Amino acid sequence: MPRLTIEFPEQANEVLKNLAKKDETTKVDVLRRALALYNFVHKEAIDKNLKLSITDDKDTILKEIVFP
Repeated sequence: MPRLTIEFPEQANEVLKNLAKKDETTKVDVLRRALALYNFVHKEAIDKNLKLSITDDKDTILKEIVFP
C-alpha cells in the first residue's frame, strides 16, 4: 500500500483529530472516508453538472452545495 506524508495546518489537524474522536476511529480513516465521499460527489455531481443539496424529511432544501 502506498504511504503518503501530508502536512496540515494546526487548525486542519484539530478538525481531523476531533472528527476521529467523535467517530471513535483514526485520522487516517477519516481521511479515507473524506476521499471516498469526494470521489462519489465528483462522479455524481461535478462530472454530470448536477446540484448537490441537503434536504429535510419533507424534501425542503436546507443547504445547496456549489462546486466550482
